[in-house]
Amino acid sequence: MTSPEEPRESRPAGPPPEFPLVAWAKAVVFGIADTAREMLNEGRRGAREAYDERWDRFDAKTRNRRARRR
Repeated sequence: MTSPEEPRESRPAGPPPEFPLVAWAKAVVFGIADTAREMLNEGRRGAREAYDERWDRFDAKTRNRRARRR
């Protein structure tokens, strides 16, 4: 005689759970990436301000004005 099939354990829908070490490593890597992105953006902002400041000083000293960006 055959036995009825035993019900399998159902897993919740979604991705499988991560191991704590993997989750920790991801957090470190993404944290470093976010910090690097913020540093680059601040560097670009500072360079842009310095560039504009230098042109303003040049314009103040000479009659040759640069075209203003619109």
